[in-house]
Amino acid sequence: MSTSGKGRGMVSPGRRLSWSHEAGRASLRGLFALLLVGAVVYVGFKVLPVRTAAYQFQDALRDEVVLASSRRRTTDDNIKRSLLERAAELGLPIKHQEIVIRRPGRRYIVIEADYTVEVEFIGGYVFPWHFTPSAEGPLIF
Repeated sequence: MSTSGKGRGMVSPGRRLSWSHEAGRASLRGLFALLLVGAVVYVGFKVLPVRTAAYQFQDALRDEVVLASSRRRTTDDNIKRSLLERAAELGLPIKHQEIVIRRPGRRYIVIEADYTVEVEFIGGYVFPWHFTPSAEGPLIF
């Protein structure tokens, strides 16, 4: 058995092993992967703050329901004012008329909001992201 060096992975004396035909594909794959990771990070930086603010506002709605159930004379205007202040802190574009407070049956409270946040991307594309958080609970007084 002789090994002439012409088998797979073997290099004959005086010849260099060349992967130049694969180098182009590898760099294109790497560039594509880098672009994909960059796009995911970019979208994440645009979307995550909006989603986080929406979750925090949902928590504020729940907090107001709990507080309303424990306070006797909490008016709807006071609740709305508190929620609008929290929305402003979070950078959410919520207006007074977009918060609805209902008290069905005098022993229950429902607080709902309906708002849209516009997320702007490269190239001037604006995505209108619609949110409708709500919270409800019994009134204990």
